[in-house]
Amino acid sequence: MMGSSSQELQTALTDVSKTCHHLWEENKDLQGRFVNELGELQRLQMVIAQLEQQQRLENVFTVKQQMTELQKRAATLYEHLTQKRNDIVIKLNDGTNFATMLQTQLIGEKLFSWKNAQKLAQIGMPFDNREQLLDEIQIEFEFLADQNWQLNMFSCWMLDLLRRAPQLNDGLAQATIGKLTAITEQLNKLLFMLVSQSFIVSVQPEPVLKTQHKFVTEVRLLIGDKLGIRQHLVNTNVSVKIIAEDEAKQLSVDYDAHKEIRNNKTVGTISNDFEKLTMNERGHLAAKFNNSKLTRIAHRKPPPKGASDLKCAASMQAATDQKYALLFFITPFQMGNLSKEEQFDVWTLSLPIMVTVHGSQDCDAQVAILWHRAFASISRNPNTTDVTAVTWDNLAIMLRNKFSLFTGARRPLSDSDLAYLSEKMLMPNVADQKPITFHRFAKQAMRDDLPFSFWEWFFSIMQLIKQKLLKFWDEGWCIGFISKNDASQSMMMCQHSSFLLRFSDSQTGAVSIGFVCEEADGQKIPFHLAPFTIKDLDQLSLASRIASCPQLKDIRYMYPAIDKEEMLRFFESEERHRVGGGDSPTGYIQSEIVMVAKTNGRMSNAPSMFGADSPSPLSVQSKLDWSPGEVHQNHMMEMSDELGQILTVSDMSGDVETLLGPAFKNNITNYNPHDGNHQHNLHFVDMSQQGMMQQHHNQFYPS
Repeated sequence: MMGSSSQELQTALTDVSKTCHHLWEENKDLQGRFVNELGELQRLQMVIAQLEQQQRLENVFTVKQQMTELQKRAATLYEHLTQKRNDIVIKLNDGTNFATMLQTQLIGEKLFSWKNAQKLAQIGMPFDNREQLLDEIQIEFEFLADQNWQLNMFSCWMLDLLRRAPQLNDGLAQATIGKLTAITEQLNKLLFMLVSQSFIVSVQPEPVLKTQHKFVTEVRLLIGDKLGIRQHLVNTNVSVKIIAEDEAKQLSVDYDAHKEIRNNKTVGTISNDFEKLTMNERGHLAAKFNNSKLTRIAHRKPPPKGASDLKCAASMQAATDQKYALLFFITPFQMGNLSKEEQFDVWTLSLPIMVTVHGSQDCDAQVAILWHRAFASISRNPNTTDVTAVTWDNLAIMLRNKFSLFTGARRPLSDSDLAYLSEKMLMPNVADQKPITFHRFAKQAMRDDLPFSFWEWFFSIMQLIKQKLLKFWDEGWCIGFISKNDASQSMMMCQHSSFLLRFSDSQTGAVSIGFVCEEADGQKIPFHLAPFTIKDLDQLSLASRIASCPQLKDIRYMYPAIDKEEMLRFFESEERHRVGGGDSPTGYIQSEIVMVAKTNGRMSNAPSMFGADSPSPLSVQSKLDWSPGEVHQNHMMEMSDELGQILTVSDMSGDVETLLGPAFKNNITNYNPHDGNHQHNLHFVDMSQQGMMQQHHNQFYPS
């Protein structure tokens, strides 16, 4: 059956279960008849002894003849019984093999592919049928649980039957017991793996968590309520804690590490860190964490400047290079005929996540986890090396999907947008391009004369679109990804004087207005206004600036042929209706609308105070604007630590009552929702997927 389809294996397994049921009935019947025959032989033996004592020799001869015939029948019956015992062992072994193949396909292929698609969905890859696929996977988990339990039941019944059977000196029964014991152990191992691997993170937390912010996640037990599992979980909780990704990798590959899980060091504090598994109307046995909050994180400190111990310095990581994982675990529970040593200790891990304590870390954290989601395997295999370089084609797929997901834009990046972006990453006029490294993408300056990387530039543009330009982008009013020179050439070729919105490539997160004026001699001259950042547009929207910009007053069209007034009607409720109020006749600081030199080298009538694509005074970002000072940051962390201690002290009821007053104390006299002395058993049984998944290699595009 190797290479068989899932449907074929399911049919074969179902047929085997039915056959085993039939063989069990036959074994039970044959053994009952054999026991009766032995009983009759025993009776006849006693009769013969009695007759011989009475010297009734003729009667002895007759009874001995009966006994000989009965012995022949019993011997034939025993041979038949032995054959049927062998038959059910063969069928149970076949069923175990079919279950193993099905389970390998289910966990190592179908669930693996679903988890990989879930990972890619976090960077915007389409995964619209995720719920339907997961429900189909759950049906297969439930089917396997039923079939495993049936095979296990027949094997246990046969073992019991054999132990009750008359023991012969041929050793056949003992040999069969040994075979059935091995089958039962294999079925138990399969069931442990099935239950443990059915516990998944059905809704992953956001890839980047922020301290003091709630996060939402959900875990689900795909085995559902099969085997009456829900009644075994009545007194259990699903708990969550945060651990370092290095610890998560160790857990995934080292079985012995599971025994030490109680001592696993948490690296942060989570409020509302446990939930109950409940069954919803769709048959999902799940626990949803809606009100959990990461209140504290213990980032490893970066190495001190000038550290002489290079090994020590290498082991230290900046906060935005450190990955973590959420660890979910169920209180151990027992089920069915399994012994106390065979408790189900079920746990699962989220995908690697990043943690930030301040908005200044978002850019670096986002790119680290973006690269992981796009190109890393979901298998935490230490033998798998990290992907450090990829082709532009794969990078372009990642950027296109991340752009749509992050901005929420209906208009995706076009091929021409991606072509413009590729110019920022690829070497000009080089046919054989080398793969683009993570360092080149996220760390290295985009150009020698710029202080920021490609990712910093692209990320700030996504923020700008999301916060200030989404309507402009979706409607196609913002061309965006075009060079200043190409923008000038395109506008000069237009039939009518027009203006164009493009993203600055010499400043992060800024949009510039380019326009063409026609001089008296008919010559068209392109101009570009100094770019506007998010801070600038916080003071006055882009629509208001366009409406009141004196240089655009006589220009009717946005490139290529969009009516300016028609566009502005979309923003009737914007600040442009307040233009004219206050001291300024245009409603904003006039000096912010400045032009750069004409492309032919002549100066315009309104000379620029700044260089090409230079920011206006209000858009200059200093270090202090973007990142808090060291003292302030340390103070924030101290506040977080104090809050974390408050939320994790288990025996503080007296303090709470004192704080909230006697009325509250009276209300909670008979109510104690959380026993502070309860200790969760953190022993894990992770039937690691590494062996069955070694043949899988992560692909950015799921096949």
